[in-house]
Amino acid sequence: VSYLVFFPCVFALYWLLPSGRPRQAMLLVASYFFYMSWLPQYGLLLAGLTLVNYMLGWAIDRYRSKAKAIFALGLLVNLGSLCYFKYANFVLQSIEDLAGGINSVFGSQASSLAFPTLHIILPLAISFFAFEFIHYLFDIYRGDKPIKNPLEFALFASFFPSSIAGPIKRYQDFIEKLERNPVLNVQIFNSGMALLLQGLFKKVALADNLAVIANQGFQNSGQLGAYEAWIAVLAFTFQIYFDFSGYTDMGRGSARLLGIELPKNFNLPYIASDLSDFWKRWHISLSTWLRDYLYIPLGGNRCSDTRKNFNLLLTMLLGGLWHGAAWHFVIWGALHGTGLIVSHGYSSAIQRSEAMVAFHKNALGKTLSITLTFLFVVLTWVFFRAETVPQAMQMLSSMVSPGHSTVLSHVIESSVLLYAIALYVLYACLFTPAMKIRPQWMDRIRDSIFTRQSIRIPCYAGVYMAAIALSAPQLSAFIYFQF
Repeated sequence: VSYLVFFPCVFALYWLLPSGRPRQAMLLVASYFFYMSWLPQYGLLLAGLTLVNYMLGWAIDRYRSKAKAIFALGLLVNLGSLCYFKYANFVLQSIEDLAGGINSVFGSQASSLAFPTLHIILPLAISFFAFEFIHYLFDIYRGDKPIKNPLEFALFASFFPSSIAGPIKRYQDFIEKLERNPVLNVQIFNSGMALLLQGLFKKVALADNLAVIANQGFQNSGQLGAYEAWIAVLAFTFQIYFDFSGYTDMGRGSARLLGIELPKNFNLPYIASDLSDFWKRWHISLSTWLRDYLYIPLGGNRCSDTRKNFNLLLTMLLGGLWHGAAWHFVIWGALHGTGLIVSHGYSSAIQRSEAMVAFHKNALGKTLSITLTFLFVVLTWVFFRAETVPQAMQMLSSMVSPGHSTVLSHVIESSVLLYAIALYVLYACLFTPAMKIRPQWMDRIRDSIFTRQSIRIPCYAGVYMAAIALSAPQLSAFIYFQF
């Protein structure tokens, strides 16, 4: 069912119903309808895991003497489900490849292995709700109180604006906002609509047009010269940002229109001054989850430098593997882990030099830091986007190739991307708080015009029509739906 039909129906029904349980029950039904519209049988998986985790949370709180064992059981259930559906074939294939490598080295057939391929369809968003369940059990194990109402817990697990690709919620914040019983007003409507339409424009007008260029480039990575290879990689760099932040904006906007606030997931990541800063700005809900439920329990910063670096590398390796069951995701995570170790070491080293500290605070130093961080992130995206490690290496090779190519000429010339970028830049100049360089007269014009509701409604329609008019010939699924 089209979201453009589904959400207005949910919105209208939600505000027509009495606040409290009737609205929550309706949202739960809508959330399961939304999830099961993809593959109905996996609604049973979500419902089953929801029931099990609700009971485990209650048991951890009720039987404190056995809390550790119950929590371990919860980890086994959630990680076991995630590993089976997402990593079973990857593990079996890796064992086969390892055995084949041993066989080729020693010339023996004894090590040959062949496992049947398991025909497993990855449940939508299992990586997200598995992490939310683990967070829930872990916080109760540490002493927080569980959610008493099963309806609220089921809604926490399935809430449709965030269920497919995040942001990863914290149950304490979500339940607090769910129980506020908001009243619909002009402010809620306007801010929610602005976020929703901003996300739609990012996705269909920017991300999908960039995807055409990136896909063409990566599919022909061996035929590209350096110029076009860089164009393809930069296209993906901005595609994944607009795609994922666009989904987040649409989800947060939808939730806000229902009076529920979801956490912010992006904060201008490509102007990060170092890699640590990047991970404070990119996929914030995942990076804070990895910090709170993996890095800190491993010891965090409260240990030797060697152990701290190991914890950091392991955290990012697992973060890479969380994104997908393939070695190129593992390498992507390893590169970010290594980059963070180097970044932390460099930050500590320059503290001993007043001149270096001063340099990094001036305009030239800040610009250099942002540029180097951006280049590192761009290069690592090659492994994230590539379908295999050899394809990633081929693209990196093409990025330094002296040859000339015209593989992307047609898709670039026929693209409406420049028009979409121009409109988005205009919007950012007018409405983005980070654009502090805009003159005050622009703020005065904006405020005098857009504070009128009679102007806002046609503007919403205009943004929607512009997004559709500038959309790519073929719309693509959100990138993070596969995770």
